[in-house]
Amino acid sequence: MLCLVASFAHANVIQGVRAHEAPDYIRLVLDTSQVSKYSVFALDNPHRIVIDVKDATAGRGLTLALTKDLTHVKGLRAAKRKDGYRIVVDTEVAFAPKTFTLQPIAPYGHRLVTDLYFPKRASAKPEPAPEPRPKARDVMIAIDAGHGGEDPGALGPRQTQEKKVVLQIARRVVDQIKREKGFDAFLIRDGDYYLGHRKRTALAREKRADLFVSIHADAFKSPSVSGASVYTLSDRGATSETAKWLAERENQSDMLGGVGNVSLDDKDPMLAQVLLDLSMNGNRSQSIQVGEAVLRNMGTVTKLHKKQV
Repeated sequence: MLCLVASFAHANVIQGVRAHEAPDYIRLVLDTSQVSKYSVFALDNPHRIVIDVKDATAGRGLTLALTKDLTHVKGLRAAKRKDGYRIVVDTEVAFAPKTFTLQPIAPYGHRLVTDLYFPKRASAKPEPAPEPRPKARDVMIAIDAGHGGEDPGALGPRQTQEKKVVLQIARRVVDQIKREKGFDAFLIRDGDYYLGHRKRTALAREKRADLFVSIHADAFKSPSVSGASVYTLSDRGATSETAKWLAERENQSDMLGGVGNVSLDDKDPMLAQVLLDLSMNGNRSQSIQVGEAVLRNMGTVTKLHKKQV
């Protein structure tokens, strides 16, 4: 009996199962008591994704009921196995799974995350081909609510999560911009899911955004620090971002200044570097001008933490 108790004490306990849907994938999260050892594979006839968690057991009261309908997902089921615990996702299409672990970050503990990417033809939100930019049009502004999904951001009083606060602010900002003649706006993230930084800027380019604004609600170790700030990409940041961009050959087919200006496809590396530097320097200069205007207006309604961009 002592051996059984010792074995259970070291088991990885699956404490909860959560899922939410993003534009390109469905994220399934297992909340666990420790770092998980796992294997994941896909089966067909019928379609299903199998997640085996090694040396794991189900926590007391664990439920697999989905809180809302998910595109092309029929349900979840699970069973105890000799070497751990198996969860099966029954699906209608052939998802492409990508699995990884996340370290604890308040308010979450250890997590095993499986992203189920939609096949191209079964995407939850098919992306239409970009339309040519009309000559006479409204100024388009992309409003990006920071963080999201398994990245909660900062924690405020009573464990208020930054990702929820900034999404509410972003929605109100979009509504207010849309009421202004000559302006239009859209949300980069319109739900509780995470998008990588490159994906956020790619979405803005696809919709021909003239301005990209990211909203955050930071925290600091001292409660006496407060106020609003405006940031733009620094010289150092611009240089490193250009280097990363050029290092990824597939990104060289992207267009400068959004879509429709200059292609890097037929340029040698040195010319591509010069063109990107010119583009990013121009964007940075314009960003500082816009940031200064935003900061001046924010200073009339709230305390400023930094009086310069």
